Amino acid sequence: MKKTIPALIITFVSIVFVMLVGGIVVKIVKANDSAERIKTLPSFKLPTLEGKIFNSDNLEKGPLLIVYFHPECEYCQYEISSLISNNIQSRNIKILFISNARPESIKKFTELFDINSKDFHILSDTSFVFTEMFGIHVIPVNILYDENLKLIKYYKGEIKTEVILNYLDGGT
Repeated sequence: MKKTIPALIITFVSIVFVMLVGGIVVKIVKANDSAERIKTLPSFKLPTLEGKIFNSDNLEKGPLLIVYFHPECEYCQYEISSLISNNIQSRNIKILFISNARPESIKKFTELFDINSKDFHILSDTSFVFTEMFGIHVIPVNILYDENLKLIKYYKGEIKTEVILNYLDGGT
């Protein structure tokens, strides 16, 4: 009996350790798979706020900025406000605003910042298709693609607008 308790404890600790290591390995594999998948803009379909389907395959080549946000996120509010005040829509770039919030909530948010669908594509990701495809686990996320829709930069978390503008102006 005295020998079985330490053996059970060692077995239990070993199993927990293997499960933890296995979980870490799975996360690393998923992250690497996601990174490889988004090197070129992958194909996806998401609904607009009006309920129409936006197909990424219909995007013309050219620089692209994807802003993944949530209306209740203060960092997202700051970033989007800064992008708008820096007149991002006047640049030669396509812009997608994507959120997993309810379309009604996104619509109120876009009205607050005077974001309209003639300058931007505003998309809803309530099914988490985009989130899964791009491996998004934090918000905001800003993703920049070049003229050939090849990934330039993937920013997780808050980023200053000047950094994004620098890349758009050909900086590094």
